[in-house]
Amino acid sequence: MSQRRPDPAPAAEPARLPPQATMGLLDYLTAHAVDEDYAFVAERDRAARAAGGDDTPARRRRVGPLGAVAVACVAVLVVAAGVQNSRSAAADDRDRRELAGQVSRAREQLETERVRLAALQRETDRLQARQLASDESATGIRNRIQSLGARAGTLAVTGPGVRVVADDAPGSTTDRTTVLDSDLQRLVNGFWEAGAEAIAINGQRLTNLSTIRVAGGAITVNARSLRAPYVLQVVGNPDTLPARFAETTSGQAWLDLERQVGLQLTITPRDDLRLPASEVTLRYVDQVAQARDRAGQEGTP
Repeated sequence: MSQRRPDPAPAAEPARLPPQATMGLLDYLTAHAVDEDYAFVAERDRAARAAGGDDTPARRRRVGPLGAVAVACVAVLVVAAGVQNSRSAAADDRDRRELAGQVSRAREQLETERVRLAALQRETDRLQARQLASDESATGIRNRIQSLGARAGTLAVTGPGVRVVADDAPGSTTDRTTVLDSDLQRLVNGFWEAGAEAIAINGQRLTNLSTIRVAGGAITVNARSLRAPYVLQVVGNPDTLPARFAETTSGQAWLDLERQVGLQLTITPRDDLRLPASEVTLRYVDQVAQARDRAGQEGTP
């Protein structure tokens, strides 16, 4: 016996898919070029303008009184900072000019004092020579003073010797290819060892108190700044000085500098060299007799 089957349930309606799933990605992007969030905001702004009658968005309204005060304060601060910076720059420039002027005046005064000292030294030498020349018994003393002055560098000298020029390597841009103070020291020591009797560098007479060192980026001799090329006037035997210098340790070192880094050194014999006197001031040295006399006077009650 057959049984009645119940009526079939109505088929469920299929769920609706989002447009991006049914249209295809390319068609969806073309149809929805504007993001939905932008469209939502635009619709909200249109509704707000329709309700309020104001066609200017709130964010574009004029700045209120407080905003104007804030903008004015910022402007005042910017102007004040600019004025202060301008005044500071002007003050710094004025200080620099004043300091440069002080240095220049000090240099001029120092040069004036040096010229005056040299003139007084020449006058002293003239008076001393005249006084000794008037006394026949003082001839030996005068000769000894001249000999000691020539050796000490306090008297100008003349005589044969060699002219030496030391210079940087061509196109030198580094310390390696530049004449250093140690190179000049080595050069001078080599010529002393070779038999030099008097030496001057760029017009600066060398004594036992002379220094050759770097100060302020320049080589100084007797506290005078020198520039390359460095010209040495060496009084001595012009026939033997070059060869004996080449045999010294300093001479060998200079030959190595010429070969390795390109420093330039020329030695030329001369028959008549003139070396100036050095400005030597002894502050602590006394002759033995004078020191003994001073000690005796201080010990006398």
